[in-house]
Amino acid sequence: MPRGFTEQEKEKIKEKLMVEAKYLFSQFGLKKTSIQELTKSVGIAPGSFYTFFNSKEELYFEIIEQEEESIKREFMNFDITSAQDPKQAIKNLLLHALTMIEENVLINQLLFDNNYDILLRKLPKEKLEAHLENDSDTLAQITSKWKDLGILRKVDEDVLAGLFRALFTMSLHKNEIGENVYPQTLELLVDLIVDGLFRKEK
Repeated sequence: MPRGFTEQEKEKIKEKLMVEAKYLFSQFGLKKTSIQELTKSVGIAPGSFYTFFNSKEELYFEIIEQEEESIKREFMNFDITSAQDPKQAIKNLLLHALTMIEENVLINQLLFDNNYDILLRKLPKEKLEAHLENDSDTLAQITSKWKDLGILRKVDEDVLAGLFRALFTMSLHKNEIGENVYPQTLELLVDLIVDGLFRKEK
């Protein structure tokens, strides 16, 4: 039986577990990282793992959510009112976010190593739905500011969320698009999306 932990111990162990798991998942991936390796890295028994998470997939998912938060902060902290050319500033912001996604090892694993399919099977449906809802709410907060400023067309929030979600999963189709033209294709697509969403200046 796993021994009990004080609340303070639980907080410290969970924090350390998140840090160590991020390293192990980044190095070896979700499939090749075992619960034994995760618990050994923080000095607890394998059975104690379930005091903190229901599965290693749940731990992995929490780390992915942390990684995505850094990308969301880029959008939340972006002040369009200070930009001389708002349209170009948002194009640059989207391209920067796409670069962050492509360079993030864990998010790449999620997209390319079938980890998303594993999460679909292993995680409660409501947890995944809550994640998607949070993504949509964050986007709605951002785009509503742009709408209030009168620079963004009135488009249904769910449609906007779907549009940006499609854009951010473009890297999944790099081979089909053609790696040699992928950067230029992505940049052109961002140009067309932003040009289509923004009101024309009078």
